[in-house]
Amino acid sequence: MSDSQDYLPSYLRVLILGMLIPGIVFSALVLMAFAYAASQRRSRPHLHRVSFRLLVYALVSNFILGVTLIPMETLMTGPISPAGCTFAAFASNASLLFSACMYFCMALNLQLVLIHGVNGLMMEKYYVIGSSLLVGVCNITPLAVGGQFGLYDDLCWFSNPDPVLRFRWMVGTQSFWLFLMASSELVCFVLLMSYMLRRWMFVKRIRSEISTEMTPSQQAPILQFRAIILRITLYPLLSCVLGFSGTTVDLYLAKHLENTELKVQLTVLDQCIFNARPFLYAVLAATDPSFLCAIRALRNLHPSAGSDGSQQASNTVKSQSLSSHSTTSSSDTRTLADGDNAEGDNMVRQSLDAAARPQTQTETVVNHTCTHRDPEKGIERHSSVFESRRDSIEFQI
Repeated sequence: MSDSQDYLPSYLRVLILGMLIPGIVFSALVLMAFAYAASQRRSRPHLHRVSFRLLVYALVSNFILGVTLIPMETLMTGPISPAGCTFAAFASNASLLFSACMYFCMALNLQLVLIHGVNGLMMEKYYVIGSSLLVGVCNITPLAVGGQFGLYDDLCWFSNPDPVLRFRWMVGTQSFWLFLMASSELVCFVLLMSYMLRRWMFVKRIRSEISTEMTPSQQAPILQFRAIILRITLYPLLSCVLGFSGTTVDLYLAKHLENTELKVQLTVLDQCIFNARPFLYAVLAATDPSFLCAIRALRNLHPSAGSDGSQQASNTVKSQSLSSHSTTSSSDTRTLADGDNAEGDNMVRQSLDAAARPQTQTETVVNHTCTHRDPEKGIERHSSVFESRRDSIEFQI
């Protein structure tokens, strides 16, 4: 055991540096790519999605976490001052908790928008404000009390000399909330998948009765955007796995203070879980569907399109012209959140009946029929109008 303890510090330094440095560099590159895509007029509309903005907040938080973990793990050559160690512990705990809050809000937003019909654009500010308040209370309180953050066991972390008090502070201000968010993310994922499966089975049964095919615009939103929804759920799923595993290992190490071979192995595992976060989330962020759509928009620039967006304006005028000549009927309706009640059944049946009859309009003309509404109000449940492009469910998830 003594040999393992002597070997552990140098081994941990190499391991942590090997995960932190690529994670910090890759996170910075992804954030710069996001900033460039957001600065371009043609790619900017593809980034107008609630989940993408929450992802940016979480990625910035993970970048801060990676930077503060370097002095926190005593990887710097010289000794760390007490004030610097306290700040490193505060910043790392705050960024870790805020990142977990953002990924939990992603899972919660999907459920609220797709199942309960809540406007995601309206809820976005409450996600950020609520997460900021929780992070502030959980980290400013131990900092204000004094003596709770500092150097302990060669780590800048909770430093109360009393093991019982240190364990209580750790659970109350970090572990409990991480575990709660991981559990909530798992619950939201299960509910969303079960709801999607029920809607798919319901639509399949109705379609078999009417013997017709549904166009994408006539499907329920949760089925129409199922590929994007399933991709977005990867963020809270990864957060759930890391939250459960990291919190469980932390609580075990805090309760078992004796030096054993198992503790050495769990310490290495704990460092891998927390220090790999910036790199893992940066990899997922680089393949986000909104970002990929923005990149494709930049690569497919037409040579005649100027930087002032004249081509986009022309397309908008054409769309409005088509919309003015289209006619709306009760069969051309779509809802944000389709329930399993009788009203939802009638809506689907009407849409399927309309698909079975010959239409004088093309699908392009029908899809441009929309009603502009206040983004803060959204579309009412079982509304009889199309939501506008900016209010559509694609931008609320």
